[in-house]
Amino acid sequence: MNISLKNAIGDLFKTEKGWMTLLLMTVCQLIPIVGPIVVLGYMIRRFASVRSGLGEPDFQFDFFGEYLQIGLWPFLASLVVGLVAIPLVLIGYSPLLIIAIDPNSKGLVTFAIVLTILLFAVMILLLMMLSFPVILRSGLMMDFKAGFSKTFIVDFSKKVGVSLVLWIWLLTLISIIPIYLGVFALIVGFYFVATIAGFAQFHLVFQHYDLYLERGGEKIAINPEVLKSSSTAPPLPQTGHQEQG
Repeated sequence: MNISLKNAIGDLFKTEKGWMTLLLMTVCQLIPIVGPIVVLGYMIRRFASVRSGLGEPDFQFDFFGEYLQIGLWPFLASLVVGLVAIPLVLIGYSPLLIIAIDPNSKGLVTFAIVLTILLFAVMILLLMMLSFPVILRSGLMMDFKAGFSKTFIVDFSKKVGVSLVLWIWLLTLISIIPIYLGVFALIVGFYFVATIAGFAQFHLVFQHYDLYLERGGEKIAINPEVLKSSSTAPPLPQTGHQEQG
């Protein structure tokens, strides 16, 4: 299958109430702590529903509690991954200690700064390759511990990890200008653009999950609670990985 940034960005607006879904997701993002968890839970349900042939459900406040329950597990897992980032940040800054040898040496200072930047790039790459499979597995299984399967993390990273990180970086670069424009649009535009970018990022994660399965990866067992409300609708015919949300 081919990874599509166009599908990642445009998929949100494919449904009948796509713009309302964007509005409700944006409003949720304004709610401290709980809001982002709810949005995460909704996206997991949406993308899991597509892969189960249940269509693409729009955001509904009636399922606020269910979204919160789904999103809680990957949120907690991501906090643990964040703790791992603390020593990585300290390691990333360590080359700056070289400057203490001779602060007046421009060559030494330049070397230390360049080395720090390169080290940070590697650290960010490793952290992203760790966090995405953890969030994906803990979210679909609604199981905190399951997210830290070493076998799955390593296998996912080997098969699609680098590709996923490169696509996320590309999305980030593309989002910079719209986000800044959103800031100037009375700040409100920033939240809408950030919500779209967040949705597209998670869409890319699931596209790479499809690619991972295509390359012989381990299929994640979806917790029935994730599909609880979606399962009331009749299954839709599968249209292939490249068309999936």
